[in-house]
Amino acid sequence: MSRTSTFVLSATVDFPDDVGYGTYTPELLNQMMAQLKELGVTRVYWLYYGDVDQDSYGAGNLIDHSIFPYGTQTLANIGEPLKAAVPFAHAHGLEIYGVLKPYNGGIAGTYPEGAKESSASTVTRIGGSLWQAIPFVERHPDTRVRRRPLAAPPDLESTAIRKIRLLKRDDSPTRVRGEDIQIWTSESNFRYQRKLIDFSVTEAVEPAPRDVRDYYGDLVTAKGAPVRTLTIEGLDLSERYVAVTTGLKGQGDFVNTAVGMVEAYGPGPEPLPVVVATRGAIWGRPRDFREYGLDFDCGLGTHPMPFDDQNDAGDDSSRWSSMLTGGLIAFARGKNEYLACTPCEAYPEVRRLWSGWVQSLIDAGVDGIDVRISAHGSLTDESAEYGYNPPIVEEFTERYGVGPTGSATDLARLAELRGDHFTSFIRETSEAIRGAGGKMQIHVHTEAFGPDPCHGQMMGFPDNIRFDWKSWVEDGLLDGVTYRMSWFEGLEDPPESPPERSRLVNALAEPYAAESLDALVDAGVPAYLNRYIDRSVGVEEYLSDLEQVYGDERFSGFDLYEFSLMAQAAPDGTALNSYKGRMEMIRDKASELGLV
Repeated sequence: MSRTSTFVLSATVDFPDDVGYGTYTPELLNQMMAQLKELGVTRVYWLYYGDVDQDSYGAGNLIDHSIFPYGTQTLANIGEPLKAAVPFAHAHGLEIYGVLKPYNGGIAGTYPEGAKESSASTVTRIGGSLWQAIPFVERHPDTRVRRRPLAAPPDLESTAIRKIRLLKRDDSPTRVRGEDIQIWTSESNFRYQRKLIDFSVTEAVEPAPRDVRDYYGDLVTAKGAPVRTLTIEGLDLSERYVAVTTGLKGQGDFVNTAVGMVEAYGPGPEPLPVVVATRGAIWGRPRDFREYGLDFDCGLGTHPMPFDDQNDAGDDSSRWSSMLTGGLIAFARGKNEYLACTPCEAYPEVRRLWSGWVQSLIDAGVDGIDVRISAHGSLTDESAEYGYNPPIVEEFTERYGVGPTGSATDLARLAELRGDHFTSFIRETSEAIRGAGGKMQIHVHTEAFGPDPCHGQMMGFPDNIRFDWKSWVEDGLLDGVTYRMSWFEGLEDPPESPPERSRLVNALAEPYAAESLDALVDAGVPAYLNRYIDRSVGVEEYLSDLEQVYGDERFSGFDLYEFSLMAQAAPDGTALNSYKGRMEMIRDKASELGLV
């Protein structure tokens, strides 16, 4: 197989993942670049996480977080990782690009209020404190992307729960009986206690109050369709956190999405605004509600799950499906006012942070900057409710004479207005890196940038903002794009199910993906396909995908994502070892294609 155009084999280094396995030293960084060179890699994309100086305006702290056990020692050995990596990449003849994630202000997962780790961050949300937030977010929490004002009773948090209604996705029978239901509560989302109280449970079949769609946008329940309900009455629950579960064993049958399953009532006839949780979580999973706490509004609330699964099973946290563990449905009154740690593009303070990061990349000597929109701080079950920060609302009102509502017209206007702010950042970044002799790239996320993305496609992205990448192409701001179709953490398909959406031929055939690739080809802007290693498809299929992309003249390269899934450091930092023989398999395929 041969090509008529240049093909770039690249690899991405998401360094916090690398220091999850072992300590890095300058010698090991040199070995990393040597091994990549041997694979046929000619470009490295290195994710940047901010200044290691905690007093710096642009400080980051992800790499020395407790979930990366070798981070602190690594920083002591090498200093800021990207700056340390640049000379080693260049010594081996490799280009190295800094990947900038402007919306990356930390990790959206929460430690329960009562847990010993709850002091990890000063930034809180319903359920506890963030796993990690950069110093800027801790100093300027009000610059995070804000929720549309919530219409709720002023005494919402202290309103006693009088009734709970559970809704199944259909009207099929359930094994759950009134005597099976248990109520557990906590004031601090930690070590829930069972409420030994009397209550009544009424089973009925009723019309569904609303449409319910799942993570993939598929209709679970149509409004008005018959659904089986369990109504729990005779309650007087004052505790902030409430979990409904059963003592049943085995697999449950009362299935719905978490956000569609539960309604909580005070004394009035309308359900109260709540956020929900299950035993599943993205980080620290599955959650033990008896000895620990739950992760509310974590973004997984649109996955169907049974609340009556066995709730004390010894789940294997290494299984990807443990993110979606059922066994209970929990709620807390209220909504999160802000996205966990996603800064809003309209604030001068945020733009100062971003421009400082751009300058830090340039000062590190990178050959290019690649701006990636997705990050881990935007996770929520209700992304479409966010984007209403005061500067944005004021600008919207000045432009249109009235403040934004939730109408489709207003949301489109809001997205355009916010997008204008981000476009100005892209323009400034392009001028800065090109002025320093480097190249400008952005990630084109076809999973999220297209029309009407579903909830799962918006995981990791701020909503209600238009990333007008086609205008960036038309205005000549870009030297290339990282072309990415992968949903959050490779969840294009349900965990541990056969690939369908994630299969390359299907992903490339998706209308917006095909349209986007054609637009790049027509504009003469190189597209480099970024693809997870062994997340959605097996290694053999992955290598076949590399060969397919090499033979597709629409693409100018293939990005191996990511290095820690190919090679891992020994804990003591004395060696860098191939992981599951993948370095050798990739090198063999690259050699077969003539890339080595």
